[in-house]
Amino acid sequence: MGTEEPRILIIGDRFVTHQLFKEALERHFATIDKKAIYTVFETAWPDDPLRDVEEVHEAVGDVDAMIERLHDIDVIVTDYGAVTKRMIESAPRLRLIAVARGGPVSVNTAAAKARAIRVVNLPGRNSQAVAEFTLGLILCQLKRITECHTDMRRGIWRGDCYRFENAPQELPGLIAGLIGFGSVGRLLAQMLQGLGMSILAYDPWLEPRILEGQEVCPVDLDTLLSRSDVVSLHARTTPENIGMMGYKQFQMMKPSAHLINTARGNLVDHDALYRALKEGRIAGAALDIYDTEPIAPNHPLLELNNVTFSPHIAGASRETAIRSAELLAQEIVHFLNDDPLEHPPFCGVTDCGVTDVLDAGQAGCSDFLKRRD
Repeated sequence: MGTEEPRILIIGDRFVTHQLFKEALERHFATIDKKAIYTVFETAWPDDPLRDVEEVHEAVGDVDAMIERLHDIDVIVTDYGAVTKRMIESAPRLRLIAVARGGPVSVNTAAAKARAIRVVNLPGRNSQAVAEFTLGLILCQLKRITECHTDMRRGIWRGDCYRFENAPQELPGLIAGLIGFGSVGRLLAQMLQGLGMSILAYDPWLEPRILEGQEVCPVDLDTLLSRSDVVSLHARTTPENIGMMGYKQFQMMKPSAHLINTARGNLVDHDALYRALKEGRIAGAALDIYDTEPIAPNHPLLELNNVTFSPHIAGASRETAIRSAELLAQEIVHFLNDDPLEHPPFCGVTDCGVTDVLDAGQAGCSDFLKRRD
């Protein structure tokens, strides 16, 4: 980009604030003896929910107001702020869009590519936070914490949960089925194995080397659904896997099994999930993410006391916010130095989503599956 000072638009929010971004940028620019000229735009996420903004998804921001700041901008730095085609067309100097997300769904990457504008994002930035949160949801379901908490607030004493037939099982010997085995799935697998659970994984993009040294069995989706005590989703959305968890899939699960979703809301048919829960096809569910956010206050799922709800916060941690600003600042320095970017536009070997059946390695799990018949 030459020796002139880069002009950077920071689209901050109330999680990764513009102050975090600017402080990280200035620290890293100091290492290459460079300064920048900053313009700031604030959004109200996460207090304001994510939505479609023009043609991009899971985004926030007033496009017209952001366009007013874009004319002489070289770099856009954003967390959940939208970067639409109109914005890109309004930024003649724009050369880099740096987005602090695992996937750049809030950026029109096609419009950027048409202008030879580089895009960088941060796969795995909140994997630890999501894995920890998912573990918490699993415990809430398997130990009936949510169910008892809900009834206690209604004045109902759930002493019946200590009856033999109602008492929860201990985790050693139970099976967790992970749909998608990217960075979150791998971290969660380690946590659950530490508690004595066994792991099945379904991920058609899985490279065999990832399983080396891990006691994780790759299986097809039907096997995972029928054998797991917990089914946890960790896939990105693709056109092929929208609604992949429908009534047919819930019928394949054990009546004692629980569904956990901290991945993408549209992976689950929520009407089918309600029906399966109401009919006792599965024991419960925990949802951090929904097909429409916020979930409607009259949604029938909210009537059920065997479902744990949270407001799309699995990825929230202070460390994630700090890490996001630091990693993006490093990438911008790489760009200014004409060095390769570490995270160019990303579909991901294991985070793209689930579309086909994974066969490799299943034969080696036959003894594992027989032991649990």
